[in-house]
Amino acid sequence: MMKMKQVRLSEKILPAFHDFWRANKKGDHLYYVLKGGRNSSKSTHVSIAMIYDLMRYPVNMLCIRKVGNTLQESVYEQLLWAIEHLGVSHLFETKRSPLRIRYIPRGNSIIFRGADKPEKIKSIKTSKYPIARLWIEELAEFKTEDEVSTIVNSVVRAELPQGLNYKIYYCYNPPKRKQSWVNKKFESHFLPTNVYVHHSTYRDNQHVSEAFVQEVQEVKKKNPLKYKWEYGGEPIGSGVVPFTNLVFRRISDDELSTFDNIHQGIDWGYGADPFSFTRWHYDKTRRRLFCLDEIYGVKLSNRNVAGEILKRGYQTTETIADSAEPKSIDELRIDYGIRIKGAKKGPGSVEYGEKWLDDLEEIVIDPQRTPFTAKEFEDIDYQTDRDGNIKNRLEDKANHSIDSCRYATESLWTESEVWTMERPW
Repeated sequence: MMKMKQVRLSEKILPAFHDFWRANKKGDHLYYVLKGGRNSSKSTHVSIAMIYDLMRYPVNMLCIRKVGNTLQESVYEQLLWAIEHLGVSHLFETKRSPLRIRYIPRGNSIIFRGADKPEKIKSIKTSKYPIARLWIEELAEFKTEDEVSTIVNSVVRAELPQGLNYKIYYCYNPPKRKQSWVNKKFESHFLPTNVYVHHSTYRDNQHVSEAFVQEVQEVKKKNPLKYKWEYGGEPIGSGVVPFTNLVFRRISDDELSTFDNIHQGIDWGYGADPFSFTRWHYDKTRRRLFCLDEIYGVKLSNRNVAGEILKRGYQTTETIADSAEPKSIDELRIDYGIRIKGAKKGPGSVEYGEKWLDDLEEIVIDPQRTPFTAKEFEDIDYQTDRDGNIKNRLEDKANHSIDSCRYATESLWTESEVWTMERPW
């Protein structure tokens, strides 16, 4: 390994990023996700990590943005800043056509590509050193996760020599919409073990100008929601959080054995539209709802579903299913002996059922037992009209377990005096 010029990195890394730096040096993760508000120095610290590793390891690196002509004024200039900031300019050769940064003592490089021409990414090959670092800047510019996965798979495709590992850096400001794929993936309690996530704001950057801080304070006074999103890096969605009563925690087997007020629901699905069966316990005294189990998936036939319900011994507890599929209800009841009937539904029932759920003291979900239900409840947002005004109803997508829960608990909220007086049918 080439000997590096000694640099006091403790003076270069901001205190709020010490944890990121320790995680990066340890190298136990594949993905390092740096997200947050404007001017929080996310890209600054990724650029330092890239230059540091380029000097330490015999690897090449690839920097990506959605649009190629934005590379020079963003990640390229940021990396040049990092080289100068670390005091190692004499060790690097830089080119602008095509963009490239080369570490002179060893000859390994940083390459730059735009994702607007994905074939150029797929065809990248380097003979002497493997590409083992990938930095995707402004991750939220990509419309789908598949676009990003294609790039990642083009890089992480071969076993590296002993002592080397892959690292993938993502930087972005979270989109406003909670159901953006980026937010659903990383604004979550349920992250894979190979993912490290760091969140930062301008308050973590001691080098921001006084003028910038004054601007932020003005926005905070005039538009608190914009402040939370743009400067706090929070995906505010509609601006109102559904289900503030969610509790994600472990439900033990001992606790499970005490539950006896059981309710089950089904939201039908097939093909690309998921099927969802959920099983719940309702603690009426404390107004707490517990999610106990789920059957969730696409292309699940009625035979498959019935087999799972019978295998788990849930057939004797009545299940309330979406009444839109009476043939499926009849098949499960007549052919497989499962206690099941259709939901009453009716005008206003969706909104009232959602309101009843939101008004509970707690909705307790164990992500290990019911991961799909947990993710849907965590990600859901309210519908908005074209002007951004909030509607009194949840978004009608990625809500299959929520609908299943609403059907399961229909008898509980239709017993409500308010519902009895207000229902129009």
